Amino acid sequence: MNEIMIYPIIIIIAFLIYKKYTYYKVLKLAPSLLEQGGQIIDVRTESEFALAHKQGSINIPLASLKNKINELDKNKPIIVCCASGSRSAFAKRVLIKNGFENVHNAGKWNSLLKLK
Repeated sequence: MNEIMIYPIIIIIAFLIYKKYTYYKVLKLAPSLLEQGGQIIDVRTESEFALAHKQGSINIPLASLKNKINELDKNKPIIVCCASGSRSAFAKRVLIKNGFENVHNAGKWNSLLKLK
């Protein structure tokens, strides 16, 4: 492989490792966030949520988030999740832009199943 091809590969691998690490940090932090009254917001579609979800999570599809943002408590921690982590990353940005400060992206919803 020539040198030009190695750099993009290294950048992609570093990004994937960073993404996994940040999800891991949120999962470690999640129990204390939930003890503080944290809310798990699943931003998948209603049909995805109906198939399976973390018990106690609230389904607010990403497309509806801006319309339902006033239903959320800005003073409580929020953990967002979805199918892969992409929609929840966007949801986190939307919430922060709207004045929420304690927002965490857990990535895949099923990673939260390990929590009690």
